[in-house]
Amino acid sequence: MINRLLWILWNIKYSFFAKTYLLWVNQGGMVAIAHVRGGGEKGDQWRLAGFKATKPNTWRDLIDCTEYLIKEKYTSSDKVAIWGASAGGITVGRAMTERPDLFKAVIAEVGAMNMLRDEAAVNSQPKEFGSVKDPEEFKGLLEMDAYQHIKKGTKYPATFITGGLNDQRVTPWMPVKFAAKLIADNASDNPILLKIDFEGGHSGNVPIAQRYANIGDIFTFALWQLGHPDYQPKEEKRK
Repeated sequence: MINRLLWILWNIKYSFFAKTYLLWVNQGGMVAIAHVRGGGEKGDQWRLAGFKATKPNTWRDLIDCTEYLIKEKYTSSDKVAIWGASAGGITVGRAMTERPDLFKAVIAEVGAMNMLRDEAAVNSQPKEFGSVKDPEEFKGLLEMDAYQHIKKGTKYPATFITGGLNDQRVTPWMPVKFAAKLIADNASDNPILLKIDFEGGHSGNVPIAQRYANIGDIFTFALWQLGHPDYQPKEEKRK
């Protein structure tokens, strides 16, 4: 099944039955959940294993999950899309900057992409992520900052970056900054797209019709980049 389209979600909060999965599966794809460390689902030890200084475990868990699925021949690197939202922007952003060769497409939905500047945001979370005022926590924030790890001349995967103008959790300048630097420094021909929703808020905090429209954009991008034949651009026939 090496050519199956694989959609990797980054956290346990997605691992329940959801109609959204069927939209992907009905197109012939597979869904995998990368249950990374850092959440509270498995107790305090699990949470602290992906907290502040140990945050790198989150994106390295995602990298390890992807490598396992490729090794076991469920898919290949040119058929893998990863999707993270909100704090999941840290996970997918650092996974793609640490291993740009491993993924074909990356979706950062209203993602926290510039953690060194998180304290400048309206709803910053220094207790959760750290403070630049503390030297050790500054190092942790720098390590989890995807914006700061973009390297000029590197070939990055196709990336779809979104933000909401009314987002109180992740201010839109974070995804905008990340997109601008990625476009400037990317050495590949893969598209880097930015969508700012002028009516939208944070992730699912939008009307249901708009939410499904946003999901449609995300899935269309991934299916296009992973090579699904029904989602490839077609030349218009001239009369």
